[in-house]
Amino acid sequence: MAILFYDHLVTTSEIDGLLAEIDEAENQKGKTIQLIDDIIFQGIISLILEKLEPHHHHVFLTIVHERPYDPEIISYLKEHAGSDIEEEIRREADKLVKMIIHDLQSEDEM
Repeated sequence: MAILFYDHLVTTSEIDGLLAEIDEAENQKGKTIQLIDDIIFQGIISLILEKLEPHHHHVFLTIVHERPYDPEIISYLKEHAGSDIEEEIRREADKLVKMIIHDLQSEDEM
């Protein structure tokens, strides 16, 4: 899992706990973790693109592509998407994490 500019806003410890309990091969767990990371990434990027004016999309996406770990991305977003963007990202991440937990628990019951 790569370090991303929003990692400090996302709490996945409950997901990690559920994954630790799953009796699957390590390579399958790795694929599941990658899928979870992708779901969270896509959800957060989608939220940010909704908040940014369209003329800022290219710059934002270029920065994320070139330097996804750069904490200055948050500063850019505060300037162009609103000062409360960190809280909005946190809420979106919490929503996505709850959805993933629900899906993992539902899958475990099958």
